[in-house]
Amino acid sequence: MKMFNVTTLVSAAVLSVVAFNAMAAGSNGPKPRCPLGQIAVLEQGSWHCEEAKLKAKETTQRNTSAAPAATLQKAKIKLPDYAVLGAARKMGTTDTFVVQVKNMGTAGAPQGVLFGQHYLKNNQSWGADAIIPPLAPGQAKAITITIPPTNYERGDRMVFTADYFKQLVESNENNNKYAMTYK
Repeated sequence: MKMFNVTTLVSAAVLSVVAFNAMAAGSNGPKPRCPLGQIAVLEQGSWHCEEAKLKAKETTQRNTSAAPAATLQKAKIKLPDYAVLGAARKMGTTDTFVVQVKNMGTAGAPQGVLFGQHYLKNNQSWGADAIIPPLAPGQAKAITITIPPTNYERGDRMVFTADYFKQLVESNENNNKYAMTYK
């Protein structure tokens, strides 16, 4: 009697596994394992692998009363643009300069930083910074900056840069610098 129970249980288990696999496969056959970059696709009752891509559903009717296709236009983004127009030594001083900064952009420029550098003939350099006040589009300001120490000589190079640390996104990043020779 015990042999009958064991045989019945094993038969029932095998039959269950076979039935489960048959139902999991469905009427379309088993779903394939696809290589990396491909997905299993069911088309016309059978599975196959193909490259992953987007497909639009096909339509049988075309809407002829739709609006004409839109044309692409260049985006108009308003950005500020610091431009250093020039610099000169302040009369009666050795280490103070007046630098002209203008917002050439189409948007207001927030408060920024003007950085001045003094390069000696032996390639040693000194620097200092000054605040650029907020500038409206087209507005210019004269910024006074003092760069110590006072050991300037004729022929030393001076470089003035607005937005030296690139904190501001500008419409033109190539006009932020002005260089001159100390006279």
